[in-house]
Amino acid sequence: MLAITLGERLLDGYIKELGIYCHCCNTVVSPSQFEGHAGRATRRKPYHNIYMSNGVSLHELSISLSKGRKTSDRQSDDLCSICSDGGELLLCDTCPRAFHRECVGLSSVPRGTWSCRYCESRQQRERSVAYNSNAIAAGRIDGVDSIEQIFTRSIRIATTPQTAFGGCALCKLHEFGKKKFSAKTVLICDQCGREYHVGCLKEHSMADLTALPKGAWYCAADCVKICEALKDLVSQGAEAVPAVDGDLIKKKREEKGLKEDGDLDVRWRVSRDKSSEDSKLVLSKAVAIFHESFDPIIQSTTGRDLIPAMVYGRSVRDQDYTGMYCAVLTVGKTVVSAGLFRVMGIEAAELPLVATSRDNQGLGYFQALFACIERVLASLGVKHFVLPAADEAVSIWTQRFGFAKITQDELLEHLKGGRTTVFHGTSTLHKLVPGTSASE
Repeated sequence: MLAITLGERLLDGYIKELGIYCHCCNTVVSPSQFEGHAGRATRRKPYHNIYMSNGVSLHELSISLSKGRKTSDRQSDDLCSICSDGGELLLCDTCPRAFHRECVGLSSVPRGTWSCRYCESRQQRERSVAYNSNAIAAGRIDGVDSIEQIFTRSIRIATTPQTAFGGCALCKLHEFGKKKFSAKTVLICDQCGREYHVGCLKEHSMADLTALPKGAWYCAADCVKICEALKDLVSQGAEAVPAVDGDLIKKKREEKGLKEDGDLDVRWRVSRDKSSEDSKLVLSKAVAIFHESFDPIIQSTTGRDLIPAMVYGRSVRDQDYTGMYCAVLTVGKTVVSAGLFRVMGIEAAELPLVATSRDNQGLGYFQALFACIERVLASLGVKHFVLPAADEAVSIWTQRFGFAKITQDELLEHLKGGRTTVFHGTSTLHKLVPGTSASE
């Protein structure tokens, strides 16, 4: 039995299939939807507020499960969680985070097991039953090791089912040659991410290859143009937002009673890697905003936090985020809003993560950032814009930004062989990019 609690028991359910069977609607929903059904969608912390019948939170359970994994099975971060640089790192024995000793104030490597301050504070907070009203409401008894009770039961791990996404963009088949270069060898476009059999490229008069190309490879002239345009956008750095967006922000701030002594310096920029100290700082602030706004996005096979990999555009085992770009909105020197987007050729672009820092919500910042991203897509000739949305956020995207729900078949048609970022328990939303049409 599961219950969502915020100082009191609000809603009951139990684990079923890939989600939670909610007693209020008698259907299987995701943890975030379960939180929303309890009237607490704005909290966005389902794993911290959903408890087992013995008072153990889902977050506490997931961390405890990861403790038993061997290092080879649980991949640690390869960048410091504080400064986002590599080098000689100290690994937390409780979570995948890694740190420079200097960044956590240690003069030497600690002996035995070591947990970072994030895990230490969480463990202290969750173990102190007397001060944990949620655990008390869920039924935890002081002095009883609830985690040990859980480990006496069998635990099943569900895998993500195979879908029709991916495969050769031309023949739609998923087979490929693993050894020598042949007609079944698969090439992946470095811009749109679509897969192509060498033989299919030749049949469709797209390319006649006798060996793997050296360096980057693009499936079409449009992908080359998009790649070059995005590189130019990154090199331009921060630019002032258009007047129409600046006026919206000014109006929102006035409605909140915020007055400026002078002109508000609102700018936006696109970053992709840490090639400069400036870009490195901007991306690290984007990571902080996403961590503040969302529960960790964890890779099931390794327990690794995927948010830094997404922001920095890296590949992590079977997850490839090398095509991601990070757009941010700044007010003065403060990053207030961030969004990740990926352009899959002229057919489609996706927006998998967007967030505004808590202290700056409701001031029109993300609306301005979204408008800037959308203008870029229009200038690139991109036709479709898609994103994953939790149920509680669907109405915002449909009513304010013009998106609508689509089926998997419709999504497959729009992507033309491309793959989007998929989060369990979300709906896929779609809109045509203004200034383009599906028939173009």
